[in-house]
Amino acid sequence: TVASVMLLISLLGLVMSILGYQQAIHIFIIGGWILVSVTLIVWGIFVVLDNVIDDTCMAMGEWVENPRAETALSNILLPCVDEETTNQTLFKSKQVINDIVNIVNGFTGSVANSNPHSQSGSSFYNQSGPLIPPLCYPYDAQLRDRPCSESELSMENASLVWQSYTCTVSSSSSNICCGVGRLTPNMYMELITAVNSSYALEHYTPPLLNLQNCNFVRDAFRNITAAFCPPLERHLGTLNAGLVLISVGVILSLTLWLVYANRPQREEVFAKLSSRIRGSCNGVSV
Repeated sequence: TVASVMLLISLLGLVMSILGYQQAIHIFIIGGWILVSVTLIVWGIFVVLDNVIDDTCMAMGEWVENPRAETALSNILLPCVDEETTNQTLFKSKQVINDIVNIVNGFTGSVANSNPHSQSGSSFYNQSGPLIPPLCYPYDAQLRDRPCSESELSMENASLVWQSYTCTVSSSSSNICCGVGRLTPNMYMELITAVNSSYALEHYTPPLLNLQNCNFVRDAFRNITAAFCPPLERHLGTLNAGLVLISVGVILSLTLWLVYANRPQREEVFAKLSSRIRGSCNGVSV
């Protein structure tokens, strides 16, 4: 916009200079200097912005190459842990998941699926009905991923399946089943809490570890430095050069306007001086 206005003023000023409109030329000269000042201010802003973008892209590039080095971003925003610590954290989370599944299956196998004959036993709460299938172990003994068998419950649908094994309880005692079922409502809620914890560890630990070891941020910065930094720096450089050229061109135009606008005035002065000289000479001869 500024460049278009300055080009229009330059053309109008040239026309006015040729036609000899003195007052209009002065107005255009004042407007031209104002636009030159605005252009130089805008150019300074873009120079500062260009330097900020250059420094930011350079800092991101250095951090992408070595995220654990002492760089500007690592000291300010993004401390990263080493790969060994990340792997150890993932290993521990898998162990915890298997331990939770082991506790759930131990309870359902030894308590919920049991059929104690004595009401005095600690595991008796009048449970009855079909046996609860075991919960699936997502990892094997070496903590590698393993598929669930058809007889196992996955963590995604365990809550729905367990709900069908929940019995009704009396208002006087919430720990004794009044109907067919293997789980009281309180037991069902505790199992849901356990399986939700396992599900959260299984599905959210890897993404969190990607943040911990900065892989996610590193990929994002790599894409930014490769796709956006070079064209942005190139466009800003072209824009800065254009603003400087426009400012210099308009300054030269303003200078030429001043010279051209004042030229007729100088010729009139010379004409008046010459006429006075001729008049004085004629007076002497008389």
